[in-house]
Amino acid sequence: MARKPSKTPALTPHEKRLRNTDRKLREALERLVKGLPTHPDLQKRSYRLTIATLAREARVGRNAIYTNHRSMIDELRRASDRKIVPEKLAAWEDKLAQQRALIQVLQIEERRMVTENAVLLKRILEAETEVERQKRHNARLIAERDRAVKPVPLPRGPKT
Repeated sequence: MARKPSKTPALTPHEKRLRNTDRKLREALERLVKGLPTHPDLQKRSYRLTIATLAREARVGRNAIYTNHRSMIDELRRASDRKIVPEKLAAWEDKLAQQRALIQVLQIEERRMVTENAVLLKRILEAETEVERQKRHNARLIAERDRAVKPVPLPRGPKT
C-alpha cells in the first residue's frame, strides 16, 4: 500500500515548537484578559497585563516572546490598552459598589437615629424639668393643706 503524499509539507521540530509556544501564549493571553489565570501565583493576587505575566501564565520564557513571538507583544499592548475588565474584577467592583451603597444607607440611618435620639433626650430633659416643677408644686400644696388642717386655737371670748 502506497502512502499518499500530503499537500502540506511536514513541519520541522523548530516549527512545531514555535506553533506550540504561539498556541500557549494565545491561550494564556485569553485567560489573563478574562481574569481566569491558571498559574497559582497569579490566582492569589491581582496582576497587570505584562510580558512577564504572560510568560508566567503560558509557562514559557520571556526571551521566547521577545525573540520569536513579537506579534504577541503587540496583542498584549492592545489588550492592555482596551483596559478589559476581567470577570472577577467586574464581580469585585459590583460587590464594592453594593458595599458603598450599603454604607450610604447606613449613614442615612445613623443620621436619622441621631436625630431621633436628640429628640428623645430633649423630651427626657423636659420631662425631668416638669417632674421637678410638679414636686415643688406638690410640696407647696401639702404645706398649704397642712396649714389648713392644723387646729387653730379659738380665741377665748371675754369673760362675762
